[in-house]
Amino acid sequence: MPGARLGERACAFVQMKPGSSFDLVEMRAFLEKAGMARTYHPERLEIIDELPRTPSGKIQKFALRERAARMAKES
Repeated sequence: MPGARLGERACAFVQMKPGSSFDLVEMRAFLEKAGMARTYHPERLEIIDELPRTPSGKIQKFALRERAARMAKES
């Protein structure tokens, strides 16, 4: 996501399996346990119904970047 101080901030877009739950605290605990430095932990978690994909099934990262930019303007 665009950020005022450093130019960008980390945001994770997650598509959930039906009946499951997940939050930012759980994600940070998982990443810490996996050995990821806290400086790389996402600052925001967005649960979405479906990840945007190309016809061949690849995730459309540009669409997620555009969505993150819109969210940053709204907040």
